Amino acid sequence: MRGYNILMVEDDVVIGDIMQKILQREGYNVWWKKDGSDVLHVICEMDMVIMDVMLPGEDGYQLSKKIKHLGLNIPIIFLSARSDMDSKLQGLTIGEDYMVKPFDPRELLLRMKKMLEKHYGMFTQIQHVYIDAERRRVFLTSMQHEVDLTAIERKIFFYLYENRDRILTKEHFMAYLWQLEDRNPNIVNVHIKKIRAKINDHAGELIQNIYGEGYRLNTYRKP
Repeated sequence: MRGYNILMVEDDVVIGDIMQKILQREGYNVWWKKDGSDVLHVICEMDMVIMDVMLPGEDGYQLSKKIKHLGLNIPIIFLSARSDMDSKLQGLTIGEDYMVKPFDPRELLLRMKKMLEKHYGMFTQIQHVYIDAERRRVFLTSMQHEVDLTAIERKIFFYLYENRDRILTKEHFMAYLWQLEDRNPNIVNVHIKKIRAKINDHAGELIQNIYGEGYRLNTYRKP
């Protein structure tokens, strides 16, 4: 579950401090806000929101409606001391889950894990890139930023991914991409250059050029 960006909106300093430490220990990137004043400025970077209901100023329901109105498909889990059925139903109508305080952090972590897997699928993180191999999707920074690859770029990237840490020669690529009308081996260089630009790999640290041999998708980060 490492790599997900979690926005936690919680005005209780004790709860917020404990939850931030627990989530970070689990490998999440956590942004903690004590009210909703600048939430909409960072929401596009987030993959999930943990939202307190009773906040100073706008309550969690109002704030969550604004997030949903932006058209962002971001799951929201409400945390609230309100245990009445009307509050629960309102929260489940606006967001994806609702937990009553006090709660066991282990339960929240499990609910988060299941919701993230359901919402985004399983992914592998390699350096700054997030890869959903099952759905053949590539993301940067957070799961909200999908890389817009062409069909041939996607085919090349996942060929590298499926053979990660192995050197693939131009002959490998040409045999794999036999349907290309342009049989010029240099076309592989052109497409890899475009892929690197889209995934912010301008220095070629992720997709490495092994001089005189070919290309390799490198999963090892420099120390």
